[in-house]
Amino acid sequence: MAVEREKIYECEVKRRRVKVGGGYEPFWKVKTVAEALVDADTEFRCKDCGGAVKLMGRNAKTGTTPYVEHKLPADSEFCLGGMLFKKATDGREAKASAHPVE
Repeated sequence: MAVEREKIYECEVKRRRVKVGGGYEPFWKVKTVAEALVDADTEFRCKDCGGAVKLMGRNAKTGTTPYVEHKLPADSEFCLGGMLFKKATDGREAKASAHPVE
């Protein structure tokens, strides 16, 4: 029997923009995982809870779509996009990650 995997196709990537007074400031931008890979982005986090995610399917067969999944099960349990949150039947509320990626 195949194990069901969490697959999230959109995430936030860390970008930099020019500050008004000069220099750069970091910010997070929502992108599809496929678009982030084309743009060579390197820092990812969940767009819903801000938690750490791992990149999956980067070197997959042609025709498959790359995705991310939560590194921490606790993030998946309380994230709107998390598989464990979607499967829960206890009426839990979504919340931000206890260990957000800054």
